[in-house]
Amino acid sequence: MSKEIKLSDYEQPKYYIRSTNLEVEIDKTEVFVRTILRFEPNKNADGNLFLNGIDLELKSIKLNNEDFADYHLQELGLRLSNLPLESFTLETYVKINAYNNHSGEGLYPSGPHLCTQCEAEGFRRISYYLDRPDVMSVFTTKMIANKADYPVLLSNGNLVDSGDLENGKHFVVWEDPFKKPSYLFAMVAGDLGVVKDTFTTMSGREVALEIFVDKGNEDKCAHAMLSLKNSMKWDEETFGLEYDLDVYMIVAVDSFNMGAMENKGLNVFNSAYVLAKKETATDSDFQGIEGVIGHEYFHNWTGNRVTCRDWFQLTLKEGLTVFRDQEFSSDMLSRPVKRIEDVSLLHVHQFPEDAGPLSHPIKPKSFVEINNFYTATVYEKGAEVIRMIHTLLGKEKFRKGMDLYFERNDGKAVTTEDFVAAMSDASGINLDHFKVWYDQNGTPSVKVTTDFNKEEKKLTINFEQTVITNRDDYDCLHFPFHFSLYSKEGKKIKHDYENLELNQKVQSVIIDGLDEHPVLSLNENYTAPVKVFYKQTPKEFALLMAHCQDPFNQYHAAQELIEYEISQIKEMIKAEADPRVSKDFINAYKALLMNNHIDGAFKTFALSIPTTAQLNNKSDKFDFDVLPKAIKFLKVELAKELYDEFSKTLGDNRIGGEFSVDAKSMGKRTLRNFCLKMMFSHNSPEILDLVYGQFQNATNMTDEISALNLLAYSENPYREKALEKFYAKWKHETLVMQKWFAAQAMASDTGVEVLKKLEADDVYDAKVPNILRSVFRTFCRSQDNLFHAEDGSSYMYIAQKIKEVDSFNPQIAAGLCKTLNFLGKLEGKRKENLKLALKDILSNENLSTDVEEVARKSLEL
Repeated sequence: MSKEIKLSDYEQPKYYIRSTNLEVEIDKTEVFVRTILRFEPNKNADGNLFLNGIDLELKSIKLNNEDFADYHLQELGLRLSNLPLESFTLETYVKINAYNNHSGEGLYPSGPHLCTQCEAEGFRRISYYLDRPDVMSVFTTKMIANKADYPVLLSNGNLVDSGDLENGKHFVVWEDPFKKPSYLFAMVAGDLGVVKDTFTTMSGREVALEIFVDKGNEDKCAHAMLSLKNSMKWDEETFGLEYDLDVYMIVAVDSFNMGAMENKGLNVFNSAYVLAKKETATDSDFQGIEGVIGHEYFHNWTGNRVTCRDWFQLTLKEGLTVFRDQEFSSDMLSRPVKRIEDVSLLHVHQFPEDAGPLSHPIKPKSFVEINNFYTATVYEKGAEVIRMIHTLLGKEKFRKGMDLYFERNDGKAVTTEDFVAAMSDASGINLDHFKVWYDQNGTPSVKVTTDFNKEEKKLTINFEQTVITNRDDYDCLHFPFHFSLYSKEGKKIKHDYENLELNQKVQSVIIDGLDEHPVLSLNENYTAPVKVFYKQTPKEFALLMAHCQDPFNQYHAAQELIEYEISQIKEMIKAEADPRVSKDFINAYKALLMNNHIDGAFKTFALSIPTTAQLNNKSDKFDFDVLPKAIKFLKVELAKELYDEFSKTLGDNRIGGEFSVDAKSMGKRTLRNFCLKMMFSHNSPEILDLVYGQFQNATNMTDEISALNLLAYSENPYREKALEKFYAKWKHETLVMQKWFAAQAMASDTGVEVLKKLEADDVYDAKVPNILRSVFRTFCRSQDNLFHAEDGSSYMYIAQKIKEVDSFNPQIAAGLCKTLNFLGKLEGKRKENLKLALKDILSNENLSTDVEEVARKSLEL
């Protein structure tokens, strides 16, 4: 078992690096890096130092320009002895095997280009270094390469020199005036096209904006460029934060383990979050690009100018920056819809994580491999924690807290405590109790009960905090909990506790002057990431669905009503009775469907039928027998009963004119495709023709892939024809083909044999993380296909795939291994087969620490 690293063991570095000078010479087959570091001793310096380094071939080492011999090479770095207890320079010269590095860390190839990924610990694959976030240095980078092969040479900061050299080579020098840790270093070499623009900051400086892409993709950058300019403007207007370099660069590459990386002034992006035009990208892709572009830009201050002291503080930058990109996207599009999307993401990914073997606080106390903690908990739950602070303080005081945070910590590596202290000091609000959120894992729950005294016209509402995992060491939390009251006629009732804060295990409020027991709308706008347990009737959900003034709870009520109906159908199936859908439910569903005053995307979210996976993730045990039947029955009955209404809504939401990605247009396309999906449940020849017609005649990828997904999901006369046509049309577009893979990976009959067929396709490339994810992660996240085949064949196949991928890309392998973290929710043969698969993974002698940590925790319930 690999060594566990603990937050409690943190020690300051013995030496700091004040300046870093790199000279990187890139040849066609190898790369050499000369690094000159100026060290300065810390108060705990003792003449000994360990520099991180992986897969480096040391050629020479000098101390203060003299050959140095007091070193010892180790597998993970370089141990130095007898160093001065005063400032000194250290020069190392290494050869790195970049061209055969497919880990997605350090310097590695993406197609014909070379690029870097240094977060969290990738810089140690480039040079021997103190590769930790609390060592911040000024970087100067000189790059040398053959001009014909690599005409574009990029690094952090501002370009200060360039020129031609002998033998067809050229050089560039980049200088970053701002201190940064090594994880924010970046370098790109390639033959790339570029799209250019400018942005004038609020102080009048003109910043060059440059997006580098594979040649031929320049026409897919307009949305990314607009999103960047909108991000820069929004951050100035909302937080007063101005960009600080002369140029802001983005590079899009296909082989990238994550979404994007915020390297100072030179963001490296997964091409999926840059390239888009209506023919190749869906509305969801356009929204994703805007959000990720914003996220990485906002990191310039929340992550770069102020960074993390250590990796346990990861949510300091990621939770805060996710909150900022959520607010940005809310202002750009529809705030209610964005809130629903964010909470849905939390429920689908973070809640199961919190309830499973990989549960951890947003500030972990220990880890074996830091790459495993880039999780929904750190990001999405971390953002919800920031949102609660924003709610508790209010918009103005939160802004004052942000201003103080930057004033105190610009250019420093700090902790979550530093952030909370700035918020508290600026607002005058004590947040000591609130800090428990950072240290406690598990999803909190609030049990709500009421007592109405009709004679005294008095309602008592009781709130009791627990945690879903029922731990004995649970500490009660401090959080906002907004709620409203409604009369039986749907009128909102004013009361004194609308902005309630809960901070005790048991708390009560009393509301006077009520003629009847009101209908409660709890945790409005999802003010706290908690589960609420409160008994409400279908009639009350229907009332909130029709009249609630809080958009999120209106959506939530609709979903609760749908889930209640599914539960009733389940019970009928279990009792071997003929299932039926209640007329009251159909009428309520129809009323919302035909309400023309509601945004199309919002309506789609509210009316969507939950998947087997979504409902199973809420349960103690997975149900692969009755639940899927109940869901299918409800869809079919709705398609029959409301066929005309779905058809009319589909027709009413046709879009004319130029293609647009504004909120209204996207809402209409979303609703149209939802109606088509619901009608498709009927599975009549007429509907099949309608879906195939949309597939053939679509003028944008949103409509085209929506139809393909329906046709590919199960056996029908158009299935193979549609898949073949799509393949022939798009086989040269890598990003589009990922959608083709995903459509088949999620199909109801997809199992091991289908996966093997997809892997054998010419377009499939295991070295491209996006393709791996589109096939295997999609397959593993669906519970309506054969992933959970009772014979365990899929579990074992995925285990083998994890071992294969682990040999060259441990991060992606660990991510795939996380899809096997549900052992406690299985029973019988499935449970035993998953155990065997996890044990098979752990039997690999050369298993990475990334995968070992995940597999071991997933096996240990």
